[in-house]
Amino acid sequence: MRKTLKKAAVVGATVLAFSGIAAGAAQAAPALRQGADIIGTGSLDDCIARGKDMKAKGEIADWACMVGSKDNTYELTPFYAN
Repeated sequence: MRKTLKKAAVVGATVLAFSGIAAGAAQAAPALRQGADIIGTGSLDDCIARGKDMKAKGEIADWACMVGSKDNTYELTPFYAN
């Protein structure tokens, strides 16, 4: 019985330690604010190139691309650092 309680205590402490590490990592990540989609003309590759360029210039912190609803268009979603 004592061995079982000791093992349970060690497992419980380990789980709490990992939970604390995960919480600390989540707090360390900067919060991003999503901006309005930017509609562009071109392919998905054009969107990716534009997103990379905007990030390299420091205009945005991150971005996402998707194919637009009309032919030969894309939608770039910018994310800004708070």
